[in-house]
Amino acid sequence: MVDFELLSRIGLTQYERQTLVALLKCGFADAATLCQVGEIPTSKIYQATERLESLGLISVQRSRPRQFAAMSASAVVERIGQIAREEAENIAQESQRLVKVIEDAQGTSKPTSGFADVAMGRMQHVRRHVASLAGANKSIISYLELPDVLAIYAAKKEGFNVLSSIRKNVEAQNIPHRIVFGFGPRDAPILMQFLRDFHKELRSATGVRYSGLLGHPFHVVDEETVILSLDNPFLLERRFSSLMLRSPELAAPMCTGFDELWKKSMRSLKEIDCDPRLTFPKA
Repeated sequence: MVDFELLSRIGLTQYERQTLVALLKCGFADAATLCQVGEIPTSKIYQATERLESLGLISVQRSRPRQFAAMSASAVVERIGQIAREEAENIAQESQRLVKVIEDAQGTSKPTSGFADVAMGRMQHVRRHVASLAGANKSIISYLELPDVLAIYAAKKEGFNVLSSIRKNVEAQNIPHRIVFGFGPRDAPILMQFLRDFHKELRSATGVRYSGLLGHPFHVVDEETVILSLDNPFLLERRFSSLMLRSPELAAPMCTGFDELWKKSMRSLKEIDCDPRLTFPKA
């Protein structure tokens, strides 16, 4: 069962996980067989199968005795990913409502600066820091490089499309989101592929431009929250941590610098000279 602990992340109880695993082993079985194979109490089996059926993870034949059928392994994995994505979307929507409740409770005593948070690893960077862009109320500016692209790809592979959440908030709030991609010639094919793969998510951006490498990716949210990314070319994942600070004093010069970079950046991919023989690296 250790290998199936991932199922707990979508809210399955111990007996529900044991029931699903037992049915995957049997393929087709009645309740008595599932109890025996999965070591499940008879008092828990029907509650577990009803929940699994409601989640679309098994099929039920309502005969006497009732029979249960497993889906294919690939279908189960696909459905688990779908459930996780649906749950993430629900959490994002609830979080937006919670922001309003907290702001109303704070009244005029809202924090201004002094908050700092460190995220270790590229997945925590995406899930904790980049995801905060989906809570913007006024504006977002983003300077991205190759490690950002790889981190976003990796998060989507695990079922978390952070750009989709950001897009929905940007469209709902009608706020500007400007993005500058910093890429060298060798990275240009990866950038082109990224823009194709995330075309839907990037359509709400106020503008996307392209620049030479600066080496210091960052985001500024609502002109007060700054996210600074830390990378190392000798690490497989590149992005090893990020720092998020709520500091209008730091955000102000970064916004000014971004505006200057924006004016100098390329408007079209046609200005990028790339080698089409280069291949896309593994995320």
